[in-house]
Amino acid sequence: MLASWGAEAQLAPGSLAPDFSVQDINGNTHTLSEYLAAGKTVIIDISATWCGPCWNYHNNLVLDDMYYCFGPGGSDEVVVLFVEGDPQTTLADLHGTGFNTQGDWVTGSPYPIIDSGMIADLYDIEYFPTVFRICPDGIVTEVGTVNANSLRNGINNACGGTLQGVQNHVHGFNNENRFCSTTGAPVASLRNVGDNSINSATLNLYENGILVGTKAWTGLWNRFASRTITFDSIEVDPEATYTFEVVDVNSTPVLNPEIAHGNLGVAVAGQAGTEATIKIYTDNYPTEISWKLRNSANTVVAQGGPYAGSANGGGVNANTVKTHEVTLVPGECYSIQLLDSFGDGWSLGPTPHGVEIVSNGETILSYFVGNFGSNKTIAAVASTSALGVEGVDAHTFGIYPNPTSGIVNINAESDVDVVVTNMLGKAVFSAKGIASGGQIDLSGFEKGIYLAKISGAQGTSVEKIILN
Repeated sequence: MLASWGAEAQLAPGSLAPDFSVQDINGNTHTLSEYLAAGKTVIIDISATWCGPCWNYHNNLVLDDMYYCFGPGGSDEVVVLFVEGDPQTTLADLHGTGFNTQGDWVTGSPYPIIDSGMIADLYDIEYFPTVFRICPDGIVTEVGTVNANSLRNGINNACGGTLQGVQNHVHGFNNENRFCSTTGAPVASLRNVGDNSINSATLNLYENGILVGTKAWTGLWNRFASRTITFDSIEVDPEATYTFEVVDVNSTPVLNPEIAHGNLGVAVAGQAGTEATIKIYTDNYPTEISWKLRNSANTVVAQGGPYAGSANGGGVNANTVKTHEVTLVPGECYSIQLLDSFGDGWSLGPTPHGVEIVSNGETILSYFVGNFGSNKTIAAVASTSALGVEGVDAHTFGIYPNPTSGIVNINAESDVDVVVTNMLGKAVFSAKGIASGGQIDLSGFEKGIYLAKISGAQGTSVEKIILN
């Protein structure tokens, strides 16, 4: 989908590109004819801050890929320029703080950003976004919102010569990690911005600058593809600062260590009771908003929306709080999925937009969002703390020793069934008909906290097991 603009005629195919000399938002000058005279191919994305399709293309990281591999961030064969083409928008809109914007277009963007309605007029664009390729001979071609591989191949086919690019080049991103307990496996998010596939990588994990883990990854990681790599589980401290770095790829040092790293935010879910309130903070388009609460088996246990309102925005449920009561299962861990049918997240309107979960008078989760596209899942938003016996004397069942090195003894008045789950709610062990004095063996599992659900004729108990 494209956003229409007011021009009457697009540049004819095969036209010579109109020259321009403009400053970007940092005061640097960019002159098209000088770039072409230096033998550079120029990619220009003319967008508008309010344009949803433009925002989606921006978040597809196509310009980032071209900049890091073939631009000044790589082999320096291509110039990448982002042009905000609507003269009515502001610098605040580019930074995501204005009233006519999809989000922050500046933070994390490595390429020059130019605020120039003049270029949009000069190139007679008919819609946002419009993406042009200008070969060194000055011939301009509209190429559409294609991916980086298509831009690369188009340059090789149309502009003469073959782009060299760079090899073994990765870009790390900041990534949020949420866990149900203080034991968790941090996940790093990266992108291959080199002109080759990656088959192996080594990553280091740091807590407050101290090395706490190393991960050797192998597989197939294609050019211009994103990937998440999971470290082994560690004991996490929500108050600590976690970072990662890529040490090598394909058994060679990374090309640019300055971008091959990222921050790993760590949060541990608050303990909730069996009753909770979900508060949904809507934006100006409540008819597009919905949500789903999922348990550890990814089963939807509660959901809400879309909410009544006007298709053009506004209405009684716009920019307000919708409240839902839910019942949680003891020992479970939940994630909440935020959905937007239009694909621009919960981003438009004067109020904060997102979700809160409250239980026993305490706010367990407070998470506010902007334009996340059509789908965002927040893991480990709530885990229940209602351990113990349901409806029976707490001494009816027992487990010992606890903490344990692996062998757990069962004390019960009758045969029982046992299901052991980790703190993400995933069942890791189950057995039926265990007599009093029987045992279960957890020695093959990772150290940490587990929950044992013990069911028998006397009722059901959920017991915490600490595995040392």
